[in-house]
Amino acid sequence: MKNLLAAAALLASLIIITGCNKGIEPEPERVVPPGETGFSGKITFEGSWPPGVTRTHLFVFKNAIQSAADFSFLNLSAVIDPVPYGSTQFNYDSIEMNYIEHAFLPEFKIQPGEHRYVIVAQSNNPEISFARGDWVIVGVYCIGGDQSKPRSLICNEGSITAGVDINVNFNNPPPQPPL
Repeated sequence: MKNLLAAAALLASLIIITGCNKGIEPEPERVVPPGETGFSGKITFEGSWPPGVTRTHLFVFKNAIQSAADFSFLNLSAVIDPVPYGSTQFNYDSIEMNYIEHAFLPEFKIQPGEHRYVIVAQSNNPEISFARGDWVIVGVYCIGGDQSKPRSLICNEGSITAGVDINVNFNNPPPQPPL
């Protein structure tokens, strides 16, 4: 009986020692590829997704959208890979999920500096377009939850700006920029 208890104690000790791995040690800091700049965060969706939506992307623009012409490739800083229809939460990373870089232009990367308009937008058009009328803005990276007050995204060279979180509430959409 003593041998059985000793064996059980030894087995429990081994499980605890090997199961804890590194205990409560924090995850290692993410290594950013040399010269890369980026941002990451989470998009949270509330309410029912509108029918007919074929594209949902996070867009980052250098400047605010003051006219339909500002919703253009020339004003664009980044586009994140498509969000799956019906998602309730979507975690993203601009280095790993750079839609324009992966689909069209390998050299297209977000640049260090201030980017004044970060949005989640949806389209019923199955093709990517930069026609302002093709998109409905459903979420804005904003100050204090007030989607009428866009918050700038600051990207520092060689690092990831974390916590760029956006809440999308389909029952309370943000103000729409000009069409």
